[in-house]
Amino acid sequence: MTISAFNRIGVSEVPLRKVRAEHLPFIYGDYREVVEARIAKVSGDDYQSREIRRFFNFLLTEVDAADYRRVQMRYLDPKVIDPNADVIKYLDPIIWFESKLRLAQSLGLDKKPPMRVLDLGTGPGHFPFVARFYGHDVTGTDLPVLARGAERPTHIYDALCALYRVNRISHMIRPNIPLEGLGGRYDLVTSFLAAFNVDEKQRPWTPDHWRFFLKSLKRDVLHDGGFVFMTLTNGKTTPESWSYLASVADHSVEQIKLIQISNFAGLE
Repeated sequence: MTISAFNRIGVSEVPLRKVRAEHLPFIYGDYREVVEARIAKVSGDDYQSREIRRFFNFLLTEVDAADYRRVQMRYLDPKVIDPNADVIKYLDPIIWFESKLRLAQSLGLDKKPPMRVLDLGTGPGHFPFVARFYGHDVTGTDLPVLARGAERPTHIYDALCALYRVNRISHMIRPNIPLEGLGGRYDLVTSFLAAFNVDEKQRPWTPDHWRFFLKSLKRDVLHDGGFVFMTLTNGKTTPESWSYLASVADHSVEQIKLIQISNFAGLE
């Protein structure tokens, strides 16, 4: 179907060549209508259904519909939008939030007492918002050019993080540089589709780079008993670096490059 079938905000349309059709009803829909329709559709009385309804009701109270429309109108503007980019997909408030809701539950954030969470490379800010829904204190990081602080945001990540009131700090991770200036210590460090693990020539980190990074996380960032959960970007690991990460992880899934580390004894 064409964008016109879903366009409820009246913005001029541009073909989005790298955005999946499943996102279009939510990208071009009226925010409140879209969220309320999702709440109405989830009618079950099981735990997951109740949590989805509860979360989206929370979203409606936290994010103003007029503010959401202003972000839509700005970043869907034909003079601004890049039809060959895919980041506009993050205007979808349903698919991304539900995926992060499931992820937060898999990490036990729906059951744990309040924790301090650091989300490296937080992007559009969906995970910090979900973690805050569950009562956690979350800080996200992003590259200096994307972090909040400019008089007005220029990247869609800035606009969405401002919309979701994500607390962000400017930080760039570099190989063999200790992690400093991250706002204290945390109980959980996350990163989703991490892309920081390359050097200045875009070569994937070696096992030694990863060893240094993980040691710095343990020494400089995590509370005792804290843990790390990351999914890495395809093409940004080597067989050697993945083998090392899997060897020190409590849990790893190679197909999706997922690692969880809570026992750091293997780093020594």
